Amino acid sequence: MNGALLSSPVAVIMGALNGLFVACLAHFTVGGAAFAIIILAETILLCARLASLRRVKATRAGGEIPYIDLPVTLSLLWCGLQGLLFFFAMRTGNTAIMVITAAHCMGLVGPLCARNYAAPRLAMLLVGLSVCPFLIGAATTGDPVMLALLALLPGFLLGALQLLANYRSAMLSALSAEMINADRARHDPLTGLLNRHGLEGVMKSLSRDDVFSLVCFDLDGFKPINDRFGHAAGDGLLCEVASRMQAALDEGQILARIGGDEFLALLPSQGAEKTEATIEAVLANVSSAPYPVDGTSLVQIGVTAGFACYPEDATDITELHVRADRALYAAKKAGKGFGTRYVPSLAA
Repeated sequence: MNGALLSSPVAVIMGALNGLFVACLAHFTVGGAAFAIIILAETILLCARLASLRRVKATRAGGEIPYIDLPVTLSLLWCGLQGLLFFFAMRTGNTAIMVITAAHCMGLVGPLCARNYAAPRLAMLLVGLSVCPFLIGAATTGDPVMLALLALLPGFLLGALQLLANYRSAMLSALSAEMINADRARHDPLTGLLNRHGLEGVMKSLSRDDVFSLVCFDLDGFKPINDRFGHAAGDGLLCEVASRMQAALDEGQILARIGGDEFLALLPSQGAEKTEATIEAVLANVSSAPYPVDGTSLVQIGVTAGFACYPEDATDITELHVRADRALYAAKKAGKGFGTRYVPSLAA
C-alpha cells in the first residue's frame, strides 16, 4: 500500500498539470472567480504534495516505513478540488470546455484505481470525489440530454470496481509469487532450514556491536549410509538429523544446511563457554538414538563441530566462517565426535 500510494511523483505532477490546464483554459475563456481560486488552490496543493513525497523518499532512504496520513489527506483534497473544477466547468455551457473537462475526468479514473488498488475503498472515494461533481454539474446545465449521464453512473462505478479488482488480483498474484521465490531462495528445500544465502542475510543484518558464535557441523559416517541405502534414505536421515539438531538449540539460535551433510549454526549473544555447552547438547541429541532407514535397518550417526566467536576470532563474517571451518577440519582430523574452537595456530 505504501509503495502504490507514495511512489508516483510523475502521476502527481501530470494530474496537477492537467487540472491546471483545464482551470486556466476555463478561466481565460469564460472567466469567473471560481476558476481563479481553483488555479491558486491547485498550485498550493501541488507544492504540498511534492514536499510530502520528498519527505517520504527521505524516510525510505533511512530504512523506515513512512506514514501515509498526510499523502492520503492531500490526495483526498486534490480529488475534491478536481470535482469542484469539473462541476464549474460543466456549468459553463461552453462545448469545448465541457469536452476537455470530460476527457480529463475520465482520464483520472484509471490512474486512481491503478495507484490505490491496495486500498479499494479509498480508491472508490477518490473516484467519487472527482466524478460525482462532474455528473452533478452536467446534469444541472439545463440541457435534458445531459441527464442521460446519470443513467451511466451505475455502469461506470461497476467498471471502476472491476478495474480495481483486476489490478488487485494481478498485483497480489505477482507479490505472492515474488515472496514464494524469495523464500525458496533463502531456504533448503529438503530440510526447510535456511541455506547459505539465507544465513548470510541474517548475519549481515547483525550489528557490528553484537557478540555471536558461528558453528560448523559435519556429520560422521553419513556417506557410507547414503551409498548403501540410497539417496532417498539419505535425504530422510538428513531431515531427522536436522530436526534433532534444531531441538537442541534455544529460541533465537539459527540452524542452516549449507549443502550435503554440512550445517551451520548462528548463536547470537553467545561467547565461547556457552557455545561449547550448546555444541555438547547438539552432539548428544544427534547421537542419542539410532536412525531407522529403509523400514527395517537402524544406523548410527555422529557429528563433529568447529566454531569461532565474533569479534574475538574474526571481525569479518566471511573470515569468521573460514575460521570456524578450519576448527571443524582440525576436530575431524583429531578424531571426530566433538567440538573445538578456532585458535590462531590453525591459520593457513
